[in-house]
Amino acid sequence: RVSMTCTALNGCVPAFAKRVPLKRLDRRAVGSAVSKSLFFSAPIRSPRQMSSPAANAATADGAPKKKVLVPVADGTEEIETVTVIDVLRRAGAEVVVCSVEDDGRVEVTCSRGVKIVADVNVRDVAGRNAPNDWDLIAVPGGMPGAERIADHIKFDAVLKKHFMAGKLMAAICAAPAICFEPKGFLEGYAATAHPAFVDELGGSLLEKNIYADCRVVVDKTVVTSRGPGTALEWALCLVEQLYGQEHCKKIAAPMVVQPANARIRGKLEWRLDEAPLPAE
Repeated sequence: RVSMTCTALNGCVPAFAKRVPLKRLDRRAVGSAVSKSLFFSAPIRSPRQMSSPAANAATADGAPKKKVLVPVADGTEEIETVTVIDVLRRAGAEVVVCSVEDDGRVEVTCSRGVKIVADVNVRDVAGRNAPNDWDLIAVPGGMPGAERIADHIKFDAVLKKHFMAGKLMAAICAAPAICFEPKGFLEGYAATAHPAFVDELGGSLLEKNIYADCRVVVDKTVVTSRGPGTALEWALCLVEQLYGQEHCKKIAAPMVVQPANARIRGKLEWRLDEAPLPAE
C-alpha cells in the first residue's frame, strides 16, 4: 500500500466502458464492479485549514481571493478531484473540500482506491448558519460518487441555493448527467458529459446539443466537461471564469499545458492517437 501525505489537498466510468443502463441500481452495480478491480491505494491528506501558502501568495500577487466548494464521496473520480483542487489553489482560490458521507467521515475512498481526507463534512456547509458565499461549486464525477453527491439531501439544498443565486457551477464526467441534469440545472444550457452518460443530457435545448461531444463547454454560469482526460482543461477554464484569461495563462504556463493547436515537432515526440477505437 502506497501512502502519501500532502500539505494541500490537492473519482467515473472508464473511457473504455460500454454504455450502461440508466437505472440507478445498474449504476451502483457499475460502481461496485469498478471498485472490486482496484489495485492502487494512495491516501492523500488535506489540511484542516481552509487556505494554503500557494493561495496566499497568489492573493498577494494581486488576484482576488475566491471561495470554491468541491464535494467528494466514496466513489468519486480521483484525477478530476485532485486536478481541480490543485489548479484552483495554484490560482489563489480558497478551496474547501467537503465529504458528503452521512456518518460524519471526512475521509473518502475514490473510485480507484485513492483515499482523500476532506476539509469538512457536509454538516459544516449545510443548514441555516452554513456559509453560502461560494463563488464556485465544482462537482467531480466518478461512480458511484456522483450519485452519492446527487442524492444527498443536505448537499442538494446547497447546490440549489447556489444555482438559484446565478453563481458559477461546474461538473465533469458523470456529474453533469447524474447531479445537474435531474435537478434542472442544465435546462436550456449547452453541456457535455462522459461518453457513457452524455445521452442523458436531455434537458438542453436542441440547438445546443452540438456541444455534447466537446471537451469543455461554458454556457453562462455552467461549465461542464467529459472525464479524467479533460480535467486539466476543465480546471483551467474555471480559473479563467473566476480570474480572467490573463491569470489563467499565468497559472497554465509553468504547468507546461499542451496548447490546443500544438503540432508534433518530430518523429520521437509521443502523442496519444486520437483515432476512435472500433466499436465493440
